[in-house]
Amino acid sequence: MRVLLALAGLALLGYGVAGWLDAPGHELWGRLVFAAAALVAHDFVVVPLVLATAALTTRFVPEPARRPVQAALAVGAALTAVALPFVIGAGRIADNPSAFPQHYGRGLLILLALAGLGAAAWTAARLPRGRRRKP
Repeated sequence: MRVLLALAGLALLGYGVAGWLDAPGHELWGRLVFAAAALVAHDFVVVPLVLATAALTTRFVPEPARRPVQAALAVGAALTAVALPFVIGAGRIADNPSAFPQHYGRGLLILLALAGLGAAAWTAARLPRGRRRKP
């Protein structure tokens, strides 16, 4: 399975690189700057936040709930990162109300609640059962 996933990842990486190289010269420079900024943001913002969150959950969350809580936090962070521009209306044009036709804040809250419920169900499944009596 790992080999298949690695091959799929390499194929997607190759597709992305081919798309970048096919871009006009002025766009290529902008894409390289964006990639460098994303790399710096990942290494100096995202990674420290993830490590701090992992340390806090390891310290304060009991063992049966630790992995479910960490997974729910990771899913919640990814959902929020994707949805936040829609929630705040970045790029909204006043004379085009159809550009953002949904209630994105409510949708994000529903998805975050589902991630929390999933973590709660996972935690409940991991809790130790009561002792059984020997016959």
